[in-house]
Amino acid sequence: MRRERLAEALSEASQNRIAIVSAPAGYGKTTLLQHFVQSGEAAACWYGLDERDRELDTFLRYFVASGQQVFPGFGSGLVAALESGGPATPEEASELMVQACGEPQEEFLFVIDDFHYLDAAPEQTRKAVEGWLYRLPQACHVVLGSRTRPQIGVLPMMTVRQEVSNLYASDFEFTCDEVVQLFREVLGREISLDDAQHLANVTEGWAGALILLADRVQAAGSVDLEQLSHADTLFQYISLEQFDPLPPEIKEFLLGSAVLRTMAVESVNELLERADAQENLTQLQNLNLVVSEDADGDVRYRYHSLFRAFLVSHVRASDGEQFRELNMLAAQRMESDKRWEDAVYHYIQAAAWDNVIEVTEEVGWRMFEEGKLDTLADWLSSVPAEEMTSQPQLMLWKGRVLHYLSQHAAALALVSKAIVLLEEKEDWLPLAEALVTRGMSLRVKGDYVESRDALQRARTLLADNKAPEENLTEARKQLGMTLSRTGDLNESVQELTAVVDVYEAVGDVYNIAHASMELGASLGLLGRLPEAAGYLERSRQLWSQLGNQHMLVQTLVNLGMIYYLQGDFVRATEIYEQGREHVRVTSNLQKEVYLTTSLADIQREMGEHQAALDAYNAILDDAWSLGDAYICVYIMDAIANAHRLMGDLVQAESWAGRASAEAEKTEGDLEQGICLVTKGLIQRQQGELKEAVEYFEKAVPYLREKDARRELAAAYFHAAGTYFSLKKKRVALEYLEKVAALVKDLGYDHFLLVEAARNPLLVQYGAANKAADGYYARMKRLMKSTIPGADGESEEGVATDDSTLTGFGFGHARVEYNGQEISDLEWRSEKSREMFFFFLCNRRGLRKEEIVAALWPDMPEEKTTSAFHSNMYRLRKALYKDIISKES
Repeated sequence: MRRERLAEALSEASQNRIAIVSAPAGYGKTTLLQHFVQSGEAAACWYGLDERDRELDTFLRYFVASGQQVFPGFGSGLVAALESGGPATPEEASELMVQACGEPQEEFLFVIDDFHYLDAAPEQTRKAVEGWLYRLPQACHVVLGSRTRPQIGVLPMMTVRQEVSNLYASDFEFTCDEVVQLFREVLGREISLDDAQHLANVTEGWAGALILLADRVQAAGSVDLEQLSHADTLFQYISLEQFDPLPPEIKEFLLGSAVLRTMAVESVNELLERADAQENLTQLQNLNLVVSEDADGDVRYRYHSLFRAFLVSHVRASDGEQFRELNMLAAQRMESDKRWEDAVYHYIQAAAWDNVIEVTEEVGWRMFEEGKLDTLADWLSSVPAEEMTSQPQLMLWKGRVLHYLSQHAAALALVSKAIVLLEEKEDWLPLAEALVTRGMSLRVKGDYVESRDALQRARTLLADNKAPEENLTEARKQLGMTLSRTGDLNESVQELTAVVDVYEAVGDVYNIAHASMELGASLGLLGRLPEAAGYLERSRQLWSQLGNQHMLVQTLVNLGMIYYLQGDFVRATEIYEQGREHVRVTSNLQKEVYLTTSLADIQREMGEHQAALDAYNAILDDAWSLGDAYICVYIMDAIANAHRLMGDLVQAESWAGRASAEAEKTEGDLEQGICLVTKGLIQRQQGELKEAVEYFEKAVPYLREKDARRELAAAYFHAAGTYFSLKKKRVALEYLEKVAALVKDLGYDHFLLVEAARNPLLVQYGAANKAADGYYARMKRLMKSTIPGADGESEEGVATDDSTLTGFGFGHARVEYNGQEISDLEWRSEKSREMFFFFLCNRRGLRKEEIVAALWPDMPEEKTTSAFHSNMYRLRKALYKDIISKES
C-alpha cells in the first residue's frame, strides 16, 4: 500500500544530507523505503543490514556491492584496499567510503535499512560509519531506516546545523481513512468507519497491529486490551520482535514499570526501589519503546498502549502477587497525592474493592459536580458482578451514575436491589439516598406519582433520623423538581426556594447552581419569567465557573426557552447557540436535537421559513435515533407548519399526516393535540373553515388533559379567528375570553402577539367589545407599539395596497411607515436601519455573503451569521415581515 503523505514527507527529508526513518518493528519502514526507491526520483543504492554486517570488513564489502548495483565502477579505491587486506584504520575506511560516494557524477541516494544492527557493532565499524556520514559528498544523500534512534556521535551536531531530517513512529500512525485504505487494498475487505477509527485508536496507528487485529475487530466490533493474552498472535509478535531481544535487566525494568500508565522518573524509582529510572527510560526511548511527553515542564513517559498491554499481561501471568503488590503501592502513592483517578485504576488492577469503595465515597460527589460521569462509570464497570451484588453502596453509586448517563431502566433495577439489601440492614442513611436516586429515575421515566412517593419517604426518613442537613436538603431539592412535574408548582417553588437558601448559607456552589436551575424552570412554568431568567442566569454563571458542561447545557436550554417565551428572539438565539457550542464537548445528542429544534423555531417566528425547514430536516434523523417520540412528532409537525407558512399546503398536509400518525401510534395526548391544531390551520388556510373548527375542537381535550396551557391558548385563539371568519362572532368572543383567562394564568403572552399580528381584525373586534376586561384593547395598543404596521397588514402579515413606505436618505436617515417614523427603539440597532438602506440602494438580489461583507467587514466569520439573522429579524419586525423576500 502506497501512502502518499509519507512518500512526500520522505521525499522532502531526503533533500537533506541525512534522513533518518526510525520506528519499532511493524510500522512499515522498509515498505516505505522500497516504494520510495522504486519511485525513481533519484538513483538509489540499497543496503539491507543484518547482524553479520557488524564487522567492518563485511560491512565495507557489502557497502561497495550496493553501490556497484547502480554505479558499476563505484568504490574502486575501496575495492583495492579490501583486496589487499582491508583499510588499516576506521579513519582510512571513512576516507575510502567518502571517495566512493564522490565518484558518481549525479545526485543519488544511499539507503541503509535495518541500521539498528550497528548499535551493537564493534567500535571500529561505528567510527568508520560516523566519519563517512560527517564528510558525505554534496551529491550523496543518505537515508537510514532503523528500529532505534541511531547512536552516532556526529548526528546531534549535524542536527543543529539542520543537516538531518527525521521521520518517527508518530509519522507512521495510520489515520482512520488510511485504515480503510489498508483493509481495501492489502487485506481485500471492507471495514466501517467506526471500526476503522476504533482500530486506529487502539493500535495508535501501528501497521503490524492493524493487520494482526483485523479479524478480531471485525468479528467482535471492538478490541479490549485487557482481554488479550500471550496466546494472541499480536502478543507473540511483540514478544519475538520487541521483547525477547532485550537484555534481562531491561526486561526486568519494563515488567515492573509497566503497571504505571504514565511514568515520572521519581515515581518509577520509588515504586521499584531503585535509582536508575532515568538511565533506563532514556535507553528505552532510544530503542523507540517509550514515548516522552512534556506537559508544562513536567516530563512524563509512557509505553505504546499495545506494548504496555503485552507487558502487563506478561507480569500478571508470570507473577500475580508481584503485580498486585506493585499496583497497591502505586495506588497508595496516587491516593496520597490526591490523584484519585489513577489511584482507583490501580486499586481495580489489584482487585482491592474495599479501597475502591472508600475512594468513591470520598470523591464521588466531587466527580459528579465536575461532570466526570464517564470516569465514575469506568470505575464502577470494572467491579466484578459478584462483588457488586454484595456491596449495596457500590450498587447505589453505580445506580446514580447510570441515572445521570440516561440509562434509567438499568439504574432503577440496580437501585431497587440496593434498597432491599439496605432495608434488611436497617442502614437508613444510604437507604434514603437510594430512595432519592429511585425517585430521580422514576421522574425521568415519567412516573411522577411514584417518584414523589419515593422522595417523600426519603425526606421523612432523613428528618426522623436527624440526618445531616446536606442529605435532607438534597432530598428536598429532588422532591421540588418532581412536584413541578406533577403540576404542584407553588409547592415546588416553595421547596426549591428553601433549598437555595440552605445552599447559599453554606456556600455550596454546585447545589446553588443546580437548585437555581430547577427553581428557574418551575418559575417559568408559573409564568414568572423575569424571576425565572434571574435564577437561570445565576445557574449559568456557576456552571461555567465549575466547568460542568453537562449541566451548563441543560441550563442554557431552559434559559433560551424563557427568553423565547418573552419574545426576545435575539437573546434566545444567542443562548441556544452557546448551548450548541457546549453540547459538542459533551456529545449529548438529545440536547443537540432540542437546541437545534429551538433555533429552527426562532427562525420560523422571524420569517426565515426556508432556513427553519432546512434545520428541521437536518436534525430529524438524529431525533429518530434517540427514540424520543415527542421530539420526533414535534419536528415533523414543525416541518408541516414551515411548509404551510411558505404556502406549500400539499407538503404541509403530507407532513402533518405523518406527524399525526406517529402521535396516534405513541398515544401521546400532547403530541396529538399539537398535530390537530396544525391540521386545523392548514384547513383554514385552504378556506375549509368548518373543517378547521372541527380540528381545533378535537385538539382541546388532548391539550387540556396534559395541562398544556400555552398550546391550549393558541388553539382557542385559532378557533376564535375561524369562528370570526364564519361570522359566528358571539362564539368567537367566548373563545377570546378563554384565551385571556389562560394567558392570565400563564403570566406571559408574547406567543399570542405573534398570532394576533396575523389576525388584527379579530383583536380589534375583541377590543371594540371590551372582551376580557379590556385585555384585547391593551393587546391592540401593544401591537401598535411593538409590531409597527400591524393595522396596515393583512392577516398573513403582508403589507396591503394601502400601506406606504418612505425612506429619507439625506441628512438624518429615517424611514416612515404609513406616515409614522420608525423610532430608534423600534429599529433596536443602527445596523438594522443601515441594512434597510443597503437593500434600498441595491435593487438586485443580494447573497448573504455580500451583505455580511458590506455591513460587518471586520467581524470574525463565526459571529457574522448571528449578526445577520438578528438584524434581519429587527428590520422585519420594525416594518413588516415580507419587506425582504428570500429566494432559494
